[in-house]
Amino acid sequence: MSKVWEQVAKECKARRPVVVATVVADSGSVPRRSGAKMLVYPDGRTSDTVGGGIFEQLVIRDALSALKHEQSITKSYSFNPKGTCKDAFGAVCGGRAEVFLEVVLPPDRLLIVGGGHCGRALAQAASLLDFYIVIADDRAEFSRLDDYAFPGVESVLHLPPDFRGLPAPDAQTYVALVSKGFLTDEAALRRVIDSPAAYVGMIGSLKKRDTVFDKLRADGIDEALVARVHAPIGLEIGADSPAEIAVSILAEIIQARARRKAERGAGRIAAPESNGNGQGVVHELVTNQEPDISELVPRQRE
Repeated sequence: MSKVWEQVAKECKARRPVVVATVVADSGSVPRRSGAKMLVYPDGRTSDTVGGGIFEQLVIRDALSALKHEQSITKSYSFNPKGTCKDAFGAVCGGRAEVFLEVVLPPDRLLIVGGGHCGRALAQAASLLDFYIVIADDRAEFSRLDDYAFPGVESVLHLPPDFRGLPAPDAQTYVALVSKGFLTDEAALRRVIDSPAAYVGMIGSLKKRDTVFDKLRADGIDEALVARVHAPIGLEIGADSPAEIAVSILAEIIQARARRKAERGAGRIAAPESNGNGQGVVHELVTNQEPDISELVPRQRE
C-alpha cells in the first residue's frame, strides 16, 4: 500500500474526510504527469503535490468544494492565458491536465443507544449491511461485547445515564435511540440533537414524543432541531416484535441514506430531512465557476 492510501486509511479510521486529487490525464507542458497524487484535508492542508503554484491552489479550491458537497468530480485545467478556453487559468505553459477529485468519507456508522431487545435486534439486522455499528447503554448487563458478536460491530459502550462520553455523530452517522425509557432517550437525544448526524430517530409513543419534545422546547432547543427527529422511529409497517421493530427502523434509515445518495448523484446535498416540520436547505454544486486568480496568488507555492 502506498503512503497516500495508508494516510487515507488512517483518516477513515479516525472518521475524518479527505479528498484524493489524482492527475488522470495530461498533455503538453504540465508540472506533473498522470498518476501524481495529493491529499487535501478539510482545513485546506495538503500532503504531497500535483505541481504547486496557481494550478495547485485551484485544485485545492475545487477539492474543498467537492468535499463540501460530498461529490467526487473530474476537473480540467488548461495552462493557457485566460479567455483562450473555458478552463484556462492564466498560465502560459500550454499544457492541459485533468484531475480526479475523489471524496473519501468516513464509513456509514449506526449509533444505537440502548442494548435491550430492540437495540440488539437492530444491531443484528444492521450487521447484514455495511454499517459500522456502535451500541451504548447505561446498564452493564446490556453493554457486554460478547452479546453483540455480529459483523460490523465496532464497539459496545457502558455509559452513565446521562450518556456522557457518547461518540459525537458526524454527517455519516445514523442515530437510533431505543434505550430503557424516555429519561435515558431524552438524555441521549440532548447529546446528538444539534449534531450533523444524517438521521436521528427515537422510539416510543406519540405521547412520549410530545413529552420529550416539550421539555426540549422549554429549554430553548431550536424548533428546527426538534423537528428533524424521527419519532416515533421507523416506518409504519405494523411492527410488533423486537425483530420487526428493527426492520422498521432499519428501513427508515435505509430510506434516509438512499435519499442522501440520490442528492449527491444529482450534484447537490441537502440538510438531513425528518418527518417533522424542519426545512432543509439545498446547496447546488458549482463546477464551472471561473476562478479568480488574484485571490489565489498570495497562496502560491514557492
